[in-house]
Amino acid sequence: MNYDLDIIVPVFREEGNILKTINEIFKRLKINFRLLVIYDYEDDPTVNVVKENVKEKNVVCLKNKYVGFNGAIKTGFENIQADASLLYPADDHVNFELINKMYEKYKEGFDIVCASRFKEGGSYKGAPFLKRLIVKSVCFTLSNLTTLPTKDATNGFRLFSKNIIEKFPIRSKKGFTFSIELLAKAYGKNFKITELPEKWPVRTSGKSKFKYLTIPYYLPWYFYIFFISIKKK
Repeated sequence: MNYDLDIIVPVFREEGNILKTINEIFKRLKINFRLLVIYDYEDDPTVNVVKENVKEKNVVCLKNKYVGFNGAIKTGFENIQADASLLYPADDHVNFELINKMYEKYKEGFDIVCASRFKEGGSYKGAPFLKRLIVKSVCFTLSNLTTLPTKDATNGFRLFSKNIIEKFPIRSKKGFTFSIELLAKAYGKNFKITELPEKWPVRTSGKSKFKYLTIPYYLPWYFYIFFISIKKK
């Protein structure tokens, strides 16, 4: 069967979130999609919750070929069938309608559609103070000192065309770094990038996958965007 969109949902101990997320995606989406649940370990309770409660054929559980969140994204990209792929957080119970809008932007010709916490209409509340400070500082400087066409460079909630995935294999090895890496590479090659406002969800179950030790892995792509912006000028 041909799908319009592959939705990649990395999971690790998301048994308290995953069913609501999957059920709401089925209720809200207006497009033909396939959902890939990527897990690290067979004994992760999330896997049993999905297998025991979700019978739709377009929901597939895939074992992570690598390790961690970054590896889950690579595994998802290696198994896509649709011409567009979207990364959706397992704990996000707020932004289901945004998926439809992001896909519409893709159909308008954009190769990357960013969910943006800092675009007018978006919000970023409830995260730990230090995390908010770091994220806002990175995104503010890139948004105001470069020509990058998004105010939210670090967000993992993002849609990519198959062209981006095929042209730019992920080199990043840690955390959510893949997202700024693909954004930077696409920006450097003048692919079409846009954004839509996102209301950042406050986690109610499970633990955040963000780790402060991954921050140094963002820095090469952060400075690469400045370098590209200078060249463009």
